[in-house]
Amino acid sequence: MRSTDALANEMVAVFRQTPEGHLLDCNDVCAHMLGYASREELLATGAFEYQNASDLTSVATALRDLGSLSNVEIALRKKGGGIAWVLQNLKLVSVDEASKVWIEGAMFDVTEQRVAAQRFEYQAYHDTLTLLPNRMLFIDRLNVALAQSRRRKAHVSVFMVDLDRFDIVNNALGRGMADRLLRSVADRLNATLREEDSLSRFSGDEFVFHVGDTGSGTESAIVAQRVLDAMARPFNVGGRALELTASLGIAMSDRDASDAEALVRHASTAMFRAKEFGRNLYQFYDDKLNAHTLERLALVSSVRRGLDRGEFELFFQPEVDVQTGRIECVEAFLRWRHPDLGIIGPAEFLGVAEEAGLGSRIAQFVISSACQQARTWADAGMQTRVAINLSSRDFNTASLPRHIEQAVRESGLDAQTLELEVAHASLNDCNRATEILQTLKELGVLLAIDDFGSGGCSFADLKQLPVDTIKIAPSFVQNMIRRQDDAAIVQAMITMAKGFDMRVVAEGVETKEQLSYLLNRRCTEMQGFFLGKPLPADSLSEVLRMQH
Repeated sequence: MRSTDALANEMVAVFRQTPEGHLLDCNDVCAHMLGYASREELLATGAFEYQNASDLTSVATALRDLGSLSNVEIALRKKGGGIAWVLQNLKLVSVDEASKVWIEGAMFDVTEQRVAAQRFEYQAYHDTLTLLPNRMLFIDRLNVALAQSRRRKAHVSVFMVDLDRFDIVNNALGRGMADRLLRSVADRLNATLREEDSLSRFSGDEFVFHVGDTGSGTESAIVAQRVLDAMARPFNVGGRALELTASLGIAMSDRDASDAEALVRHASTAMFRAKEFGRNLYQFYDDKLNAHTLERLALVSSVRRGLDRGEFELFFQPEVDVQTGRIECVEAFLRWRHPDLGIIGPAEFLGVAEEAGLGSRIAQFVISSACQQARTWADAGMQTRVAINLSSRDFNTASLPRHIEQAVRESGLDAQTLELEVAHASLNDCNRATEILQTLKELGVLLAIDDFGSGGCSFADLKQLPVDTIKIAPSFVQNMIRRQDDAAIVQAMITMAKGFDMRVVAEGVETKEQLSYLLNRRCTEMQGFFLGKPLPADSLSEVLRMQH
């Protein structure tokens, strides 16, 4: 039987090296520990392959000061690329005859213990089912976020998400299927949120995360609605489509509480209030924010109902060539014919509708309706160009070309009858804007830059954009007579557009003086209340019929 000392010797790696890291000698145990076949193979490398280059410097400095070190845990790179965690005992040895010093050491492989400790630490801070952070880790991260927000004079919102009637689902499906559903919910939430939002699972069907907010609650309301929309999509679990809803509670730092635990409690209180009010909605802990939220929810619900009932329609404002008096183009404007409030402009509802995820549906309605109306006029012998104003969100939506192509095809419209207006401010990234515009141009439609001069691509970049028309921003038209700098800009825009063989349209013309001023500077196409306000399609049809 081997002695205890013999067994220890088989486990202990011993080595000698210079303070600079050159390996002078070692035993086979040391070589095997690092993945080498023999001490000769390791010695041929000349040095340990330290994972962190600073480790060697730190150890050498400490040895010069102390003479010896015990239980130094360090990571060494193995021959195959893996990592060996080792515990080293080191001492500095003087070599008198060579006037040098060596480092002599012994080390033990503690990789298994290190991995086990890391696994234990991970399990202590993570949910075993979803692998999300647990309550303990979330509170730690929330405390860090709160400290950062105080330095930046910002706010943090804590969200508590609880699945509605999950106990019924759990009993119906059984534990295994319910667990799979919870993992799917975690994946869905992870895909909806950002990594820094620190999504966590507290217990059962309860998920928590935090986001930054300016303090108004607007950002938090947008995130909450996004989560509700994501949860409303069916979950595919084991080949079965399962429908779920969730209730959300929101508590905001400074407004509701300043410490992590209190914010979580308040978010939980708000979540239960959301369940009391009917589920599948969110509630703030602060009643004032709830009042604002309820107004917003009512507006969103009303907009959605209005879309379903056909309460939205397009009005059209003419662009007139003042030399001939002809309407060259009409621009479509969205209006809501509310059954109780009458005609409502987009400023009253569009922002909230877009935040609630209705922007795409509204954009498709405008595109389709404009194409259908243009085809109706063409069939009646009153062909005229119809312009649609694209928001920045619409312009950067990947599906826009497909929606345009589909609307043109289904209406049977000549593509060149449709003009797409893109706000100048939406063209900040000129290279990307050029790619998007070129894709739209390939559909055969005409392109215009709206509110030209309000930002985005520079005048110099304009020549590379595949556009047909620029529309001078109303702010310049309003001020050009009384401000010399605005007059110079308007003149430059007209000259540049004509130099690039583009149409130029002045927007916001409201007086005879503005009309005359522009006409004297060879800008003949104009748009504004002086020439005609937006009208319903039927009313504008009478004007077009007289013209044709």
